[in-house]
Amino acid sequence: MKKADLVTVGRIVRGEGKDGTLKIRFFPWIKESSFKEVFIEEEGECRVYRVERYSQAANSSFLKLEGVNGLEAAEALRGREIMVNPAELPRPEEGMFYDFELLDCRVETLDGQTVGTVTGLNEAGPLNFLIVERAGRTIDIPLVEAICRRIELDKKLIIIDPPEGLLDLNEI
Repeated sequence: MKKADLVTVGRIVRGEGKDGTLKIRFFPWIKESSFKEVFIEEEGECRVYRVERYSQAANSSFLKLEGVNGLEAAEALRGREIMVNPAELPRPEEGMFYDFELLDCRVETLDGQTVGTVTGLNEAGPLNFLIVERAGRTIDIPLVEAICRRIELDKKLIIIDPPEGLLDLNEI
């Protein structure tokens, strides 16, 4: 599988124990691991590893991967990203979305005016912003229900109702 087809869910902190167990740090939106396999990039290739076991202790998460045997093998993976097939992610609550699902969505106003394409997301405290590419410039659009009225992932479309001046004032 190519890296572009995968989603990064965390990072390997270090090897932990003689059997090759990895201490890991998942991103906060991953509540617990039920992944059957993970991918780790090695020498430009995404290598698949079957998960033998997952455990938590004292606010730390640990993975034992098939084929990673011994502390030396685990330490060789230190600092690497842990990626998964997006199909393995649990579905978020109603009205919630993963960041990667919003990327490349077309953004339009309620009256059908094309605003641009989502190229990223940005967190600013409790608020998230869509970074929208518009005619070579970027606009930050708050990801709130009052503005983002409808998100249709199957159509890769976000319908917004921007307050007056948002699309002009917010251009960078």
